Amino acid sequence: MAKRVYLDSHSCDTQWWTLRSESGTERNTVKRSMYFILPAALALLAGTAGADWLYAIQGDVMYDIDPTDGTWMELGDTWGGTELMIGSAGELFAIQGDWLYYIDPYDGVWEALSDTWEGTNALAANDDYIYAAQNGVIYQADPINGVWESIPGSYDGTQFLCWAGDALMIIQNDYLYRTDPQTGDFVELPSSYSGTTAVAGTDDALYVLQGDLLYWVDPWTGDYESLGSSYSGVTEMAVADGYIYTIWEGTIWVTDPSTGDYAALGDSWGGTTAFCSI
Repeated sequence: MAKRVYLDSHSCDTQWWTLRSESGTERNTVKRSMYFILPAALALLAGTAGADWLYAIQGDVMYDIDPTDGTWMELGDTWGGTELMIGSAGELFAIQGDWLYYIDPYDGVWEALSDTWEGTNALAANDDYIYAAQNGVIYQADPINGVWESIPGSYDGTQFLCWAGDALMIIQNDYLYRTDPQTGDFVELPSSYSGTTAVAGTDDALYVLQGDLLYWVDPWTGDYESLGSSYSGVTEMAVADGYIYTIWEGTIWVTDPSTGDYAALGDSWGGTTAFCSI
């Protein structure tokens, strides 16, 4: 796997930045311009269309983040304590306290959709519904008005939800299940997922952080492959334009799932409590 590469500013007043290796050894100094992107990240993201966007909540503030260069903008400052945020059909949703909110991803204007969501511990979505695990039940909520109903099945011990491969992927009591939320039919996929700290999905892949390792998982068969290590302590992960984004020790890292190579995108993200893409 490629070495992590760090970007350090000399001071807030300068336009010069230092690239450092994981060991802290100074590599070289480069001048920052208006369009400066960390070279390692630029190479990694070459050819990215940039259609997706990242969103993060840190403290009270919600941010949107450009996944190609890490630049950000504040969207609002009333989100303290929010730990669950998800994208659905190009829109943004979050649970804070007892309420499910819609948030306009462009200007941060929000609307409360429905209440009784206190105790929700996992969230997922496709283009049609939001799925939330709460006290052994998984609910399917309409993203237009927040109206909800429970899906068939028993879900005590649900730890993570993710939509991947056209199914609701559920990690429950350390095991992975591919589930049809309309019927409750499920298939238990192989392996144990004890120690999982974050999941993210696409149309054809599930990504799982377990201990120090990042895995690609086939959402139909459960076959898996390690994409590399050095992810210990990561609890936030999202996928945008085919790349995997994680937050580790306050820095956003971008990983190419085809090679496992990764690079730093931007720092000062320590304390982030929710992270997603749309």
